[in-house]
Amino acid sequence: MNSRIITALPAALAVAALAACTFGTPTVPADELADTAEGALEEEVGQRPEIDCGGEDIEVVEGEDVTCVLTDPASGTEYDTVITFTSVDGTDFEIDVQVADTAN
Repeated sequence: MNSRIITALPAALAVAALAACTFGTPTVPADELADTAEGALEEEVGQRPEIDCGGEDIEVVEGEDVTCVLTDPASGTEYDTVITFTSVDGTDFEIDVQVADTAN
């Protein structure tokens, strides 16, 4: 699998999924961030991978990276995947998704 950088637009994000805190940094559940990244990759390559970002809520901070594991649905091969918050505006955010060139 080639390294790809994918941008998920705010419209593609489930803003309601963002569990914004009244005070402090907003967070998003790891499985919902993974789902957003899966959707972005599916649009790009035509096949939906499985991405695991752990079980903890993730702080939504511009410029921050989240390391996840992508599983190729065709082969079951795992790849490190980095999701970066490229823009954060309140409860709206954009991400880039980069999949490693080599399997784990």
